[in-house]
Amino acid sequence: MEFLEDISLTWYIIFILTGFVAGYIDAIAGGGGMIQVPILLLSGIPPLFVLATNKIAGLFGTLMASIKYAMSKKMSFTIVWVALGPCLIASYFGTSLVMYLSDEIIAWAILISIPIALLFLLKKSTKIKEEKKKLSKKKIILCTAPIGFYDGLLGPGTGTYMTISMKRFLNLDYIVATASTKPLNLMTNIGSAIAFFAAGKILWSIALPMALANALGAYIGSHYAIKGGEAFIKKVLISVLLIMLSANILKMIIN
Repeated sequence: MEFLEDISLTWYIIFILTGFVAGYIDAIAGGGGMIQVPILLLSGIPPLFVLATNKIAGLFGTLMASIKYAMSKKMSFTIVWVALGPCLIASYFGTSLVMYLSDEIIAWAILISIPIALLFLLKKSTKIKEEKKKLSKKKIILCTAPIGFYDGLLGPGTGTYMTISMKRFLNLDYIVATASTKPLNLMTNIGSAIAFFAAGKILWSIALPMALANALGAYIGSHYAIKGGEAFIKKVLISVLLIMLSANILKMIIN
């Protein structure tokens, strides 16, 4: 792959730092992919390889966050067990579809997904009391599987979208929704990673160091999320997204 020869040591350092920050923020507010994907694109890596490499990095981070949240007993295991399979399958099919899209379409779709996620983040949510009655399996699948498909298709913002969906349609409070999102996001990453691996699109020399950094960031981030760091991280996430959005728009204009 000729484009890898143009990736300097400086870029590898940037990738590792980005992986850590993405894992940290994703564990608290979701949206780690919205940080990793734009940085990978800015380095000149083709969009399809960017999505594949991002999946591996995110997979390690979500695994770490899932373990931390499960140990804290903040997770709704009922929702997780019902949605795991559908999310995994939906993600696999989403990734299978993206293989047929052009690099230009993927790049524009990623760019459009960032401001959409920003709108969700900027919109103030009302206080929600956790629903006590038993949730139907159909309702759980309907509010999670489509986002799993999106994760396989593009990815950035999946954790944010799924957390918002759980809050609004399953009436979970923020910390339970965030915690329950992580193992589902892990499954969507696995489903997508399988498809990308079979297609040979993963850049392992970049993905593995980013993955380790992502896992470390997720460990620290989930700790602070449990302690109540939502407001601060949301502000940081919004700031980073605005910078990345501006940078990618500038890159498209220049190109």
